[in-house]
Amino acid sequence: MDISVLFLIIASIVGIGFLGDYVFKKTGIPDILFLLLLGVVLGPFLGIFERELILQITPYVSALALLMILFDGGLNLKADKVIGQVPRGTLLAVLGFVLSAAAVSGIAFFIIDGITVLNSVLLGTVVGGVSSAIVIPVVSELEDFGKKSRLTLDIESVITDPLCIIVALVLMDFIVGGGGMGSLTGQGLANVVSTFSVSIVVGLVAGIVWLSVLRHIKGQDYHYMLTLSFLFFIYAAVQFLGGHGAVASFMVGLVLGNAKKITDMLGLEKKYFGLTEKTKEFQGQISFFVKTFFFVILGILITFENPQLFLYGGIFTVAIIFTRYVAVQIVSIRSGFSSMEKWIMVFMSPRGLAAAVLASTPAVEYGIAGTEIFPEIVFSVILGTAFVTTLGTLYIEHRVKKNSIPVEMEEKEFKGE
Repeated sequence: MDISVLFLIIASIVGIGFLGDYVFKKTGIPDILFLLLLGVVLGPFLGIFERELILQITPYVSALALLMILFDGGLNLKADKVIGQVPRGTLLAVLGFVLSAAAVSGIAFFIIDGITVLNSVLLGTVVGGVSSAIVIPVVSELEDFGKKSRLTLDIESVITDPLCIIVALVLMDFIVGGGGMGSLTGQGLANVVSTFSVSIVVGLVAGIVWLSVLRHIKGQDYHYMLTLSFLFFIYAAVQFLGGHGAVASFMVGLVLGNAKKITDMLGLEKKYFGLTEKTKEFQGQISFFVKTFFFVILGILITFENPQLFLYGGIFTVAIIFTRYVAVQIVSIRSGFSSMEKWIMVFMSPRGLAAAVLASTPAVEYGIAGTEIFPEIVFSVILGTAFVTTLGTLYIEHRVKKNSIPVEMEEKEFKGE
């Protein structure tokens, strides 16, 4: 491919990514729809990018995406709020993930020919978490949506990306290690525990060390770039030690994102020396770049050779919405949430970058047989849940404006549909 053509395509992808983000902020239509469809146009339809070529670079892009997702998740996860102030958000994250993963796993095992139990559980895990990149901006723009319910969704969406990725990595390690359903307490499980112990400990220590370093370089130009360099070094070191670099990057982000609490716990100097708001904004720019290109890559990887896989994705989307409804009803007990708030929480179930990255990881990076079908299924689940989120919230807003229903409206007003 000519270098000029390549640069033109890169410019187009970034431009469409920016345009999609702009439209998203104005209309609530998720930008991932535009990016996925762009990938389909560049790959299967026009053949500008060959699928085999993209498959060769996917492991490297996936590793970068996982690193950035988990690092960003750690930075935004305020441990004191999750544990002490918003137990409902934590409960919704865990319960929503478990119920949707279980439903998808069970259905997949019975309707997909030849899929193993562990592969079906892995598929359920891949699509188990909501997308914070969609939920948080959409919720922030909703009128007549209570602060308590908004904070519940914010906390949930921040938790589920790391939860989804880490559980999926555990399963992939277990499957590759030869684990079976009868050896969950055997050597395979011990190896998984050892792998993640190394990742967590090294990441935690590295984060604390870097807090001290930031104290001296915080005022220097490009200190954030040095932080990224350190993050890549830790990733490589943990991988060399037999751990998971992405999990270690989450721990580093968690330490840096909770710098004040960490320094208080360790009895260090009270002065805050974590990342500045400016560097966090730049982190957001990097995350945007990674997200934009990875959704396009997922679109390129779609083959359309087996239309039945997209039907499976539609079935899983329905199952996800149903289990979401159940999770919201359970979490809302004695919460005081209005019916409108509950329905918005149900519709806030889009799958995003974590699912997109994990879709190709089992087959491309881990070589797990039988998972080659995951990208098409996950592609349709991402599209389906994004449409549900968009149409659902637009409908609710329309009803609220039409009937002037306040946040405190009675439950019966929305049930008489």
